[in-house]
Amino acid sequence: MDIFSKLETFAYRNIVVPLQGKATFDFVENHYKKGMKTLDFGCGTGSNSKLFHAEDYIGAEVDMSRVQSSREKYVKYTFEKIPIIHSAKEQLPWEKDSFDLIFVSLCLHHINAKTCKLIFKEFHRVLKSSGKIIGIEPAVIEKKYFNNICMNVLDAGDYILPVEKYKNLYSSESFETSHIDIVKTFGYNLWQYSSKPISDESTPFKGDMTNYRKRLKPIHVLGLYGKWFVLVFLVFFFLKNLINVFIST
Repeated sequence: MDIFSKLETFAYRNIVVPLQGKATFDFVENHYKKGMKTLDFGCGTGSNSKLFHAEDYIGAEVDMSRVQSSREKYVKYTFEKIPIIHSAKEQLPWEKDSFDLIFVSLCLHHINAKTCKLIFKEFHRVLKSSGKIIGIEPAVIEKKYFNNICMNVLDAGDYILPVEKYKNLYSSESFETSHIDIVKTFGYNLWQYSSKPISDESTPFKGDMTNYRKRLKPIHVLGLYGKWFVLVFLVFFFLKNLINVFIST
């Protein structure tokens, strides 16, 4: 993981996750009970593991450096590296009907629709017939212009969609999705939902970046790298002046 990825991981773990706070704890508590085998798909830095009992929990992540970091920080919990699924021939490393619950937090908006559909097919396979998905995703909300712009400037995900688009994406792989809440935090609209498999039917879905993202991505890229250069410069400037003060005295 390069220096920018490490800095983004640090910011995510210590700023974004705490800002979700009680809303996420309450959301999970309403759906998860001890004994429910849970897959935290796209677990990132492992921060959400503490919402679950360790014996029920498996965190799954494609980035091995994040898996290793999570194992070191949350030693009682299980974290596994998973492959990026490119085709229907590739599978998640668990047997059919392995989980009662799949938790997907701030993950899908980083993944294009074609790959999401392949992942949802795997969710069908590893989820028990009585199981469900619970998720949190940033969502474009009509007339919430400030938050819609903030999300697309601040966030690295290219596929922040309107709520109905997320629902349609799930529906294309025969999941019935229920709206639970919209939580506003730090310039984000965070959509909380649950989704249950209803059949194995698959239908086409057309989706891409929103116009917000297409127009704002250059600003995001500039901010993504630029803020860390500015921070390094400010630290350098501060230390240089501090040294000069000591030398002059």
